[in-house]
Amino acid sequence: EMKKLYKIWVTAAIMLIIASCNNETKKQVNLSKATILVSPAIKSQVKETAGIILIEEINQRTSLQLSISENWDNKTIIALALSGDKDLYGEAVPKRSGDNLPELKKEGYRLFHEAKNGKNIIWIIGADTRGILYGIGKLLRISEMTEKQASLTNGIDISTSPEYPIRGHQCGYRNTANSWDAWTVEQFDQHFREQILFGANCFENIPFSGQSVHMKLPYEEMGVRLSEICDKYDADYWIWTPASFDLKDKKLRLEALKTHEAFYQSLPRLNGVFFPGGDPGDNHPSDVLPFLEELTVILHKYHPQATMWISLQGFEQEKVKYFFDYLNEKSPEWLTGVVHGPSSPPVDLERQLLPKKYKHRLYPDITHTVRCSYPVKRWDQAFALTLGRECTNPQPFYYAEIFRKDAVFTDGFLSYSDGVHDDVNKVVWSQLGWDSKADVKSIIQEYSRFFFGDKIAETAAEGILALEQNWVGPLMGNETVGKTLEDWKKLDAENSQLAGNWRWQQLVM
Repeated sequence: EMKKLYKIWVTAAIMLIIASCNNETKKQVNLSKATILVSPAIKSQVKETAGIILIEEINQRTSLQLSISENWDNKTIIALALSGDKDLYGEAVPKRSGDNLPELKKEGYRLFHEAKNGKNIIWIIGADTRGILYGIGKLLRISEMTEKQASLTNGIDISTSPEYPIRGHQCGYRNTANSWDAWTVEQFDQHFREQILFGANCFENIPFSGQSVHMKLPYEEMGVRLSEICDKYDADYWIWTPASFDLKDKKLRLEALKTHEAFYQSLPRLNGVFFPGGDPGDNHPSDVLPFLEELTVILHKYHPQATMWISLQGFEQEKVKYFFDYLNEKSPEWLTGVVHGPSSPPVDLERQLLPKKYKHRLYPDITHTVRCSYPVKRWDQAFALTLGRECTNPQPFYYAEIFRKDAVFTDGFLSYSDGVHDDVNKVVWSQLGWDSKADVKSIIQEYSRFFFGDKIAETAAEGILALEQNWVGPLMGNETVGKTLEDWKKLDAENSQLAGNWRWQQLVM
């Protein structure tokens, strides 16, 4: 009996210790009155932008008004520093030994809590300016924020750098998009910011597609504004510029070169030009390649570091052979890489044929459900005929499967998107571009916490995953559908504060 009692006492003592340890790890650092210190060594606009992002995003979720400081007087500090900084306003920036640290790699960061001299310091140490922004994104995605309260787990220490160098989305301001042509500059600014906070580093515009009755600004002017937004957040600005005319027509060819030059000259920032070989366009590469070579000279006149890319979309075997023979024989320096898009040769074959000096980028269609590169598998015709090609399509597990299958042959992606209906998919791709092994459910939980709030983060995440399950297999007999509907009705009824949140509304719809 004594042995039994002894075992019970020991077990109880161990359980108490474990409970105490768990309680200790769950302690929170209160950020409600934190001040923000920003490294003066940051040379780009991010020096100002970084602090503003923290202030505005925390205020939006809590009504708290944090402030930027240049001293360490406060008890709680959010310190934004570069890995090369020796100190931040007189306080030594913590360093770790080793050369292979994430915070030393391009776009990487370390986010951690340091308790020192009676102060709580949340350090975000970035390898560069982008690293600081990505660290801020992680902080905002994992912090607990409610009205008049913001906190972060005590003792947190996260260090990470991106797996793929190209992680972006096409947001073409054109008359065929279902969302973008009605947007204001402010909406684009907020949207680009949010995508960056989830790991994106580039955005692609479509500048020469004509006016729409919904446009708040002429497409030429909005093109410049989007470039300015990218400059503000240190994101790469790309443009998608097909040739839908016959390049043999000297007059039209000259007009196109002039149009490009005027646009290049107007932009404060331009990092990449993507020319789709087909879709649209039906020119032979023997005409396309000299045109792009001439275009690159004009491009470098205004943006010396900008890159030129081409896709082989719609190329039949003869065109594909001509293109790769050209690369192997001439090895053009003006070309940076090849984009793999819808109707391109198989992605693995394309990379195999492409000389190593050239980069390879995915142009994945994450925006369409049918008649596309990645149609919904075995989609019930009831859905296909009623929802159509461009419906709200959150499919996190499906697109994770596609990413892991195709991205390994590339240097990253800039997705094909025609609106905001694929918003969940954008975040999934951005996060997998950062870490291809990332847990999909955790990505969706961070999405829900960031956009819908702590209170319903897990429940809303389960609801998003359930929406994907609604589409799996025949509709008749799919018991998920009815439950998913009831769950979203209940969620919507209990969260009237999200009535003006477009992400929430399209999921409810």
